[in-house]
Amino acid sequence: MDKSELTKIMGLYQSHLQVKKLLSPATISLYLNSIKMFVNFCEKFHLKLAIPEEWKIENLGVRELEAFLQHHIDVLKWKRSTMVTCVSGIKGFYQYLAETENIKNPIQHFKLPRNISEIGQQKIDINIINQLFQYSAEYSLQGLQQRLLLEFIYGLGMSLAKLVKINSAVPELDEGQVRLYFMNSKYRDIPFSPLSINILKSYLKMIDNIDGHQAFWVNQKGKHLTAAQLQNLLKKYFVKHNLSPISANELRDLSVQHFSGEGADVRSLQTLRQLKQLRRLQSLKGSNFGHLQKKFRNKHLRNSTLKSE
Repeated sequence: MDKSELTKIMGLYQSHLQVKKLLSPATISLYLNSIKMFVNFCEKFHLKLAIPEEWKIENLGVRELEAFLQHHIDVLKWKRSTMVTCVSGIKGFYQYLAETENIKNPIQHFKLPRNISEIGQQKIDINIINQLFQYSAEYSLQGLQQRLLLEFIYGLGMSLAKLVKINSAVPELDEGQVRLYFMNSKYRDIPFSPLSINILKSYLKMIDNIDGHQAFWVNQKGKHLTAAQLQNLLKKYFVKHNLSPISANELRDLSVQHFSGEGADVRSLQTLRQLKQLRRLQSLKGSNFGHLQKKFRNKHLRNSTLKSE
């Protein structure tokens, strides 16, 4: 890496942050330090990372950035807030290079996982979750809503942001299928078990008797429930069954981990979470996935050890 050239570009980037982005001196300093740390890390571990000897900044991509972050999590015990700032600075630098130096941006679509160190802190056994599906749903507005939340979030991997936009549902579109209509007039066909379809029918019948309701998730007065209120319903459901309260995101993560452990392939997990990039599933997989990655990297053509052999 040409240090003099990097220093020159860093100076121009600093001016860019001051004049164009109007960032505070403290933020600019953090951004610049993040880039320096990333470059120094790649120089120090370039053999392990299988980076070419005469490398340039555009040779560093998502693989190197992920290794850099994981190293600082394991060794320096970085917090998420530190990682967010660091990634923002590095991504901004690559974007600046793409715009001014006509250099490709290899990390343009990189997204920091919600918790890169360990997603899914809740360690609830799959048998316990399966048992929740076997319980009879409490025949009340709240009871039916809680059981449907379990189906949507755990069984179908749907987020609260998506759920809160459901406008209506048609439970008998086809055998084992339910059609959900959203507020933007779009719809999605989803698989539902016979038991869950019966619960959905009971819920639809119940809200039809609530005057003035115009949405799928409503309270006794027909007012639309917010995402925070749905989250609270979910937590109450777990507490009611003597389990630790759990967030919707943690429950979604559990579904990926549990289904993966039961033999679901990566494509099925990708469909479950509606993810376009397989990389987003990496932090939800077990240690065996990392071991497989290591094997691929050791056999990679750019691996210096393999070249010498």
